[in-house]
Amino acid sequence: MPAALPSAAGPQLTPDAFAIVERAQQMVEMLSEENHVLRQELEGYYEKADKLQKFEIEIQRISEAYEGLVKTTTKRESLDKAMRNKLEGEIRRLHDFNRDLRERLETANRQLASRDFDGHEDKSTEGLYVTQNKEHLKEKEKLEMELAAMRSTNEDQRRHIEILDQALNNAQAKVIKLEEELRRKQAYVEKVEKLQQALTQLQAACEKREQMERRLRTRLERELDSLRMQQRQGSYQANSLPEHNAPALMELVREKEERILALEADMTKWEQKYLEESTIRHFAMNAAATAATERDASAPSHSRNGSYGESALEVRGWQEEEEIVQANRRCQDMEYTIKNLHAKIIEKDAMIKVLQQRSRKDPGKVDSASLRPARSVPSIAAATGTHSRQTSLTSNQIAEEKKEEKIWKGSIGLLLGKEHHDHPPGPSLPPPLPSLSCTPVPAASHAKTGSKDNSTQTDKSAELFWPATASFPGRGRLGTTPTHSPAPRPPGDTASGRETG
Repeated sequence: MPAALPSAAGPQLTPDAFAIVERAQQMVEMLSEENHVLRQELEGYYEKADKLQKFEIEIQRISEAYEGLVKTTTKRESLDKAMRNKLEGEIRRLHDFNRDLRERLETANRQLASRDFDGHEDKSTEGLYVTQNKEHLKEKEKLEMELAAMRSTNEDQRRHIEILDQALNNAQAKVIKLEEELRRKQAYVEKVEKLQQALTQLQAACEKREQMERRLRTRLERELDSLRMQQRQGSYQANSLPEHNAPALMELVREKEERILALEADMTKWEQKYLEESTIRHFAMNAAATAATERDASAPSHSRNGSYGESALEVRGWQEEEEIVQANRRCQDMEYTIKNLHAKIIEKDAMIKVLQQRSRKDPGKVDSASLRPARSVPSIAAATGTHSRQTSLTSNQIAEEKKEEKIWKGSIGLLLGKEHHDHPPGPSLPPPLPSLSCTPVPAASHAKTGSKDNSTQTDKSAELFWPATASFPGRGRLGTTPTHSPAPRPPGDTASGRETG
């Protein structure tokens, strides 16, 4: 009769094991799709960085053109200044000559007025004075015409100088605006580079976490295979094995492995915490710097638009401001995705830590009758009680365990309080086997209750990280990996699947 019970319990484990394998494959596929989406976003940001480099080359070309324009304008200004000085000297000379002629004319008129016309003077002298007066008048008219021409040329040159000054001011304003745009784009490029560095760090941490979880999964699968083999063999193996040597060694090896995994989990947790704090600090500094640059750049742009009032420049400025706003939105979206990844990684750390703690505490109080088909990590660790030591938990350990259960249930129950009520409960446990039992019946009932709680918590964690697969009960980390996954597939799964099939 005891030998018939393990053979009857074997087919009950087979459907749940296949369901767990399917769930694990679905979850790995979802993670690969998410990784593919993140890689596409990273390629988009690389393209944006290339565009920014093209903008820098264009701005450098404009700055070189501006330097050439400055050289030509300085040369033209020097020529205009020399011409202006020459014309002003000529005008001063003509003014002096005209003043001398007027003085001579006035003296001659005074002499003619003061001189009493006597009949003694010769008519020849009078004719000479008349001819001289006519010549002086002609020369005066000629000089006045030349002076008017000089004044017209001087006014034309002044207008030309004003036009050149206006063009130079426009070019300077455009160069200042382009320099401000270049500074803003450089700030965006630096921000994108920092975000890419943070993303690479997060990807490295995720890969490290996946490797650790892969190791944990392979270890648990090996334990499951060993438990299945023990359940098949039944009482024959219990009679053939020695009483103390093999179970003690296996228990010691298992404790060492759990200790190593716990230390690795703590190390990765602190690394993630440091990365999270440094990334949040960088985000805060970048946001403050961006706000300051936008505040500084808003005042000159408004003043320039009000002073020159060119419609084309205003439209271009509006378009550039819209592009800047869109770039800010894209950066904010990327920051939001990175923060979500941080939250997911932290939740994974908490779930793995709690499950490892339960796997370390549960073997002392759970017998082999509470074996379940990979429902959760504590249930599998509890099933190794066929060849483990029989220890009792103290009151302090029980209090600490209850405290940790309340904290973890409260942190996850706040997020998924309603979703957990909608899901059906897990499958019922098989009846205890008399050949594999090492503890009384009350201890077995207590182990069942604890495994149900653990499975409920595992369901909550699965709903938190993968909402699309929340309808599948049980733990989602156990099972085989897809063909494209680098994790090795243990041969025990294929053998057990063939035997049970």
